[in-house]
Amino acid sequence: MSEKYLNQSLASLLSICFVCFFSLKICAQDFQLPKNSIKVSVLPIFVGEVNFNYERILSKKISGELALGFVTDNYLMNFLSESNSLATNKILIGPSMGFLVKYYPFIVGDELYIDLEFKYRRYRKRYSQDEIDFIEYNERFIPRVGIGYHHFLDEKLFIDFSGNLGLVFQNTLLFVNETVNQAIKFNFGVGLKFGYVF
Repeated sequence: MSEKYLNQSLASLLSICFVCFFSLKICAQDFQLPKNSIKVSVLPIFVGEVNFNYERILSKKISGELALGFVTDNYLMNFLSESNSLATNKILIGPSMGFLVKYYPFIVGDELYIDLEFKYRRYRKRYSQDEIDFIEYNERFIPRVGIGYHHFLDEKLFIDFSGNLGLVFQNTLLFVNETVNQAIKFNFGVGLKFGYVF
């Protein structure tokens, strides 16, 4: 596995997200009153993720949501685990993206929903050891299902609460000896977003 392969896989995933989202957007043109919302996630900052979300209502029960942003370092994981023996010189910014399909059993865009989410994160670090600099990539593909609730504060502002369960498919690539470590882990998360409807 090489950096070229990582970039190709990232480009492919991004292309799939955009194709899925805009395909759903085209299907939504039959509905006269589409609604849009933008959101800012609060809790992902603990895993070093900053992203912005755009949600569009596609039908009387379904909406699609696209998340784009970046990651720095997984601060929560670093706090819970032992420190790395290598000295980190610099945390590099990596990409973060996600795509959700939401089902609202009652009122679309409001109250209770069930979602299917696909999320991608790529953490990057530059290390220095024995006067040699090298970069470590940590890729995470996270498919998961969840449940959430929209609570409106007024006609435009709302809070999006959510919880989810899924798996983490993790690839760690160390560019000093081309070592690749793969792992599958259980994932549990909670979400808190502040949103605005327009």
